[in-house]
Amino acid sequence: MGVKGGWNLLDSVDSVSFVDWSSQKISTGLVHDMVPRIGVDASGWMFPAKYHHAQMKSPAQASLFKRTGHLFHLPVIPIFVFDGPGHPANKRKKAVKKTPDWLAADFKKLLVGFGFPYWEAPGEAEAKLEMLSEDFDAMVFGAQRVIQIKGESDSEYLIEVHEASQFSHNDLVLIVLLAGGDYDEGIQGCGIQTAAEIARTGIGKQLFDVLEVSEVDDYPAIASVWHQDLCTMLEAKGAGRLSSRHRSLASRIPSDFPKASVLVQYLHPVTSGLGNLPAAPSLGQPDLPRLAKLCEELFIWGHPMGIIKNFSHHIFPGLATRELLQDLCERCGLIQPNNSHLSAHAVISRICTVHENQRERSKSEIFVSLVIPHAILTEITSVLNVTYENDINRKALNQFMEKREVRVWLSHILALYARPNILDNMDQTHKPAKQRKSMKQPLKQIELSQNSIASSLTNTVSSHQVQVEHARALLVLEISSDESGDEMAEGTPRKHQKHVASPKYRLEVHHTASGEIFELCMDNEGEI
Repeated sequence: MGVKGGWNLLDSVDSVSFVDWSSQKISTGLVHDMVPRIGVDASGWMFPAKYHHAQMKSPAQASLFKRTGHLFHLPVIPIFVFDGPGHPANKRKKAVKKTPDWLAADFKKLLVGFGFPYWEAPGEAEAKLEMLSEDFDAMVFGAQRVIQIKGESDSEYLIEVHEASQFSHNDLVLIVLLAGGDYDEGIQGCGIQTAAEIARTGIGKQLFDVLEVSEVDDYPAIASVWHQDLCTMLEAKGAGRLSSRHRSLASRIPSDFPKASVLVQYLHPVTSGLGNLPAAPSLGQPDLPRLAKLCEELFIWGHPMGIIKNFSHHIFPGLATRELLQDLCERCGLIQPNNSHLSAHAVISRICTVHENQRERSKSEIFVSLVIPHAILTEITSVLNVTYENDINRKALNQFMEKREVRVWLSHILALYARPNILDNMDQTHKPAKQRKSMKQPLKQIELSQNSIASSLTNTVSSHQVQVEHARALLVLEISSDESGDEMAEGTPRKHQKHVASPKYRLEVHHTASGEIFELCMDNEGEI
């Protein structure tokens, strides 16, 4: 679906993680755009989901559950749009199936469980999403910006944000008419780059400007004149026009190009308009019992512990995000505190420390601990059939019910805007990691400080050679033994370890034509 090579015509405005993009939108948002809303073409998600290998029960639904769970975690409000009955009868010379997609029913049930709104477009979903899409087709229908998912992992979405700054809406329509799209195969031999060069001449604007002020009955005469102008331009090479002649291409253009039936599909697609978009963000309340029951029916892990485990990855982080979104909307006056869309049970407990290898991620996200209320867990488990539960799963479930803790990453910007004082008591909420004697910690190599080196150089500039002794203990702040793992205090000797003499360093000064060169060496071990 779409225009082959169409993405190459767009300008990549940004390539970031979805969390960073949505956080940026929140920090610069105004009024009802405070929480970014994105549109998703439902068929664009269902199509690849159908082709997942059947190594699990309901693999297509499992793929949709995972992707929707990722989106539920993000500080955005997605709006899913399904193709409607006014969908074109043919696309790319193939009849379009009019009956409802076999996966659409289950997908809609999942969306209801997540609390995501969905619409059924009168015609094609891309036309409905002319301002809210991740599909290139939406650009042809008039979108100003399109988000393309470039990578997807368990921890994040990687996206590219595209804009068609070089082309107007009419230019893109002409490109699709020439190179081919869903409704017509285009002109034989006309590639996407040639079509783009023709569009840049402005000849498409010439046609569309006339059509805007003309009657429908005048179209054949208008199209005939424009057709002749197009062929003349292709056959002639002139300043401000094309870089080369395209006589063979001009000879292959049909006399009825562009067909009125195809042109109407792009210029006047069947839509219901965007007038019924809510003025304020619609924070739909997730229906956890409904979602849990659906998971029990669809998935092989559909037993109480399996559902709780998967909800810990895909649902509970989203509850925390929705909790912050609700606070943000209340602070901005978009919703009233009494009109809460979410459960009154708070789930965010405290901020947690992060490991050294997670520092990069912590620049845009915070690591928090969630304590899931008993009421929420009871809602989930009470609707499930425990027939297939075994002792191992039952024991694991009981252990989880005792702690009820889940640790997740949340948007840093969202947390600060929703709760400005969230980081005030961070030091009090930190819990230092327990030191395990069996854990082997790497030796931390500490470089000589610039101040100490500068001081050494100052004291030895006038000398040709100088002996400088440094105790190894002064160069190491923290040392761990591989045998015990115990942390050694500075200057404390190790037990059961042979004493090693401290090395001697010397600073040699070499006189050259260009000046003096200082070289730091170590006795008997060569240059360092």
